[in-house]
Amino acid sequence: MKFGKMQTRRFDTGDGAYSIVTEREYYDSQITLADYEADLVLSYFGKSQIHVGPVKLNPAMALKSFKLFPDGAEVKLNIVYPKPEKQELRLYISVRAGFKPASGSVLFMFVKDGALWLGQMPENIWRLESSELKLDEYDDVYQREVDAPGIIKTTRHKERDSFSRDRKVALERLELSRYSCEFDSKHNLFLSRFSRKPYLEVHHLIPISLQGEFPQPLDTIHNVFCLCPYCHRAVHHAEESVAFCLCPYCHRAVHHAEESVARGILSKLAEIRPVLDGYSLSVPELFNLYAVESIC
Repeated sequence: MKFGKMQTRRFDTGDGAYSIVTEREYYDSQITLADYEADLVLSYFGKSQIHVGPVKLNPAMALKSFKLFPDGAEVKLNIVYPKPEKQELRLYISVRAGFKPASGSVLFMFVKDGALWLGQMPENIWRLESSELKLDEYDDVYQREVDAPGIIKTTRHKERDSFSRDRKVALERLELSRYSCEFDSKHNLFLSRFSRKPYLEVHHLIPISLQGEFPQPLDTIHNVFCLCPYCHRAVHHAEESVAFCLCPYCHRAVHHAEESVARGILSKLAEIRPVLDGYSLSVPELFNLYAVESIC
């Protein structure tokens, strides 16, 4: 998969790709580079510089140099087209050579400062590092202010801004939603002891912390959605696929047995209002912002 906005920000380059290492690839010590991974390698080394055939026939040409993330140590690995048809480009991984990512981990590569970098990370750590939502420490403050009188101000935290959110926008969306969960209006809600209204949380579909990436404002009535506490937390934290569910709040998961809870909710919200078109985003790109995309 090609780097999205989150990986571009994380590694300071959009010229990168990532995939999951399969059990077979780990066992065989060879990874088939496909799609943008292959494009990246061929563009960097030059297609004419990739050996065709077994490594032993031209070991000097097969051996390529990489930098290992994060310390930049050099590692040399073999890359070849093992078959004359040039249909499969393979990267040979090796403990002895210094790079053999575990089965189920994320293999990533990117070009930066004139070098081709390689790295690996457990999938859960990769998703945590790639999720923009982990940066929004002020969401709880925002929810309290929406539920009770208050003003959200732009706050400086270290070297990053927590962008301003207008409480009036949130209150208008609550009224438009008729105080019901926009993912599923049948979800049960309790009454807030402060507002005396059904308790909902307000969520920016395109995360407000990405405001610096877009010329258009993100704190708008179209980008704001009202969600019950379960759905809101699921969008932020749920990743796993589910086969069935007994909880009344996520009965829709029964109809999406192989889809993560978060992706199911995000897909429905994007369908309710065509928000993404105004920001030139696709649904898969939205998943990338939340680090819930299917990595292949």
